[in-house]
Amino acid sequence: MQVAKKGHRTGRVATHQCCWGNTWYVMLEEEEMKKTLGVDMDKDVITCPVPYGGMLLFNNLTPHRSLPNISNQIRWALDLRWQRPDQPFGLYGLKDGLLLRKDGKNVEPDWEKFESVDRTTVQKKSVEGFVDVIVDEEFDTTIQGPWMKKWQITHMNTHTDAHERAERK
Repeated sequence: MQVAKKGHRTGRVATHQCCWGNTWYVMLEEEEMKKTLGVDMDKDVITCPVPYGGMLLFNNLTPHRSLPNISNQIRWALDLRWQRPDQPFGLYGLKDGLLLRKDGKNVEPDWEKFESVDRTTVQKKSVEGFVDVIVDEEFDTTIQGPWMKKWQITHMNTHTDAHERAERK
């Protein structure tokens, strides 16, 4: 994992683009980080080795990127986010977030309510009519959703192809 120190200080989020390679991952061009966030790519980018079982915590405004997996092993990662409960939390209205603290006190999470909504089903329903939802009962690797319109699409792949077809309709 790499982070760009001082990239969060402007309090701004630079323009991201969709989608990197043949993935649905968004990316942040180095020129954009320089221009918008004042990041010096030669001095401010720090590689943070994260050993097996380790973790890295950083602010959501910190520019960051994953590095290629050059091992012969699958690399698993868990992305946990915390923020104010009155702010958007990244599920784009597909399901409620899971509140863990309120007024400085721990809250017993309502796991039954949280697990009662199948986000994949709701997500597919949310894009009906403007995105072709590819269904492969055995293994569907396509990731699609309303969030795809949030970033400028600059690289085409199977995920963005479906979005482009829908936009032409």
